[in-house]
Amino acid sequence: MKAARTTDVRHIRSEYVQSQEVYEKFRKKRRKGLMRRLVAFGIVLTVIVGFLTSIISSKSDQIDSKLTQKEHLEQKLRASKEDEKALKHNIRLLHDKDYIGDIARRDFLLSKKGEIIFSKLDIDSH
Repeated sequence: MKAARTTDVRHIRSEYVQSQEVYEKFRKKRRKGLMRRLVAFGIVLTVIVGFLTSIISSKSDQIDSKLTQKEHLEQKLRASKEDEKALKHNIRLLHDKDYIGDIARRDFLLSKKGEIIFSKLDIDSH
């Protein structure tokens, strides 16, 4: 039987090989640093996007509530304008002497000289 041969392979440690090893270490170190920076940038970007999304959602809810409040206030404004219109009409009527006379005759049974007022009896029909 033949004995197993052991061969020793020696590495050449020339300046070129050493510089290539140094360059590879430097490259790996730079790549590792780049990956760390990219991960940190991604995390910061995710936090900022989440924060901005939260703000936009909050503002959207506020806008919806303000629009609902605006619609409610516009309805109140329309009702107030209708009331104002009716009140102005009543003021115009109250400045009319004939209208005041009619109210006095109807509600208070007042009459002019020589005028007879007949009142109606309200009979509830069952």
